[in-house]
Amino acid sequence: MKVSTIGFVVVDARERVAALDELHAAGIVDLSGYLDDHPVMAARLRHGMVILDVNEAAVRMFGAVTRADMIGQRTQRFFDPLCTAQINSARAFAAGATSFQQQAHSVRLDGSRFETLFCVVPRADGATSGLWLASFVDITEHVQRQASLNTLRDELAHVSRISTLGELSASIAHEIGQPLSSIGMTAGAMLRLLDREELDRDLLRRQCQRIVDQVARAGDIIDRTRRMAAKRDGQQAPVSIADVLNESMQFVQHDLNRTNIKFSIMCGDHVTTVLADRIQLQQVFVNLLMNAIQIHRQAQTRMPEITVEAFSQDDFITVHVIDNGPGLADDSIGRLFDSFFTTRAEGLGLGLGICRTIVAAHGGSIKASSRVDAMGARFSVCLPLHRA
Repeated sequence: MKVSTIGFVVVDARERVAALDELHAAGIVDLSGYLDDHPVMAARLRHGMVILDVNEAAVRMFGAVTRADMIGQRTQRFFDPLCTAQINSARAFAAGATSFQQQAHSVRLDGSRFETLFCVVPRADGATSGLWLASFVDITEHVQRQASLNTLRDELAHVSRISTLGELSASIAHEIGQPLSSIGMTAGAMLRLLDREELDRDLLRRQCQRIVDQVARAGDIIDRTRRMAAKRDGQQAPVSIADVLNESMQFVQHDLNRTNIKFSIMCGDHVTTVLADRIQLQQVFVNLLMNAIQIHRQAQTRMPEITVEAFSQDDFITVHVIDNGPGLADDSIGRLFDSFFTTRAEGLGLGLGICRTIVAAHGGSIKASSRVDAMGARFSVCLPLHRA
């Protein structure tokens, strides 16, 4: 006989149902906001469920010896104090939901923590009386595997960023050399002004401000490079795609100028934000731009151009990076994002694969195609819009 691995728990939720009815009768419409402002009521809802029965899988999962060890206990005993599953289920049922599911931080009887997929529904014979059925599936190994994969992805992304910065070292050196050169020339001019018998204080003040501005510019370049090189965990937040594209362009500006590439960015009026790790998105677009620059250099394209187009449609933002180089061979398009596949003699074949991993981790997609209207290639990144 197959033994169930799903822990089932029957709970008496009458106290919770009564508390929710009180709030409803009091005219509370925004339950989430009310509970945020009234932690005592939130604690009452978490406290208001008692275990009536469990199956053997639940006994094993929560480290009990017999069913009697769990029956009669408050359900909050088996959730981490910081876990939001119980209060979120109250919010869901108050809003009219007929079932609820969330990853939960669970606690065994010995106090050890583990991860579960927590589901709860009103029992058919207890929909009005407050008799609920909850289930738990131990997903600890899955969560740990996912965490390991995320760590590996971040490590690979970091290695790729360092490699990219190595390729951009000449550009970075040139970019930081400009403000340093300006600072040197301005300081020299100030020394000559100080040798005059009559000091022009306004002119000296303007020269000092110019030095301050150039120091700030050099500092920005160093900070931008340091952020790209830093080893860090992925941190997602609302970011403007237009800002990310402009920052990415700054990394490759010197290479664009050196290769005499005509460059343009076109962002639609309604292009807004995505929920993303800013540095990782910069990494994606810097990589795509560098690839296009190197293809132009390798092919010695006449009148080389790179165009970046960004537009939003429905719930997604699409960014096209388009060049007018030799285009993509039909037999390579399907392999471009494979690890260690490259069409450049000096390429490692890692950049595009890591770009795909980063984009996928942000809930998006990336694809490559040859242009239909002209010579060249198009790389398209599609990301979900962030709705505030």
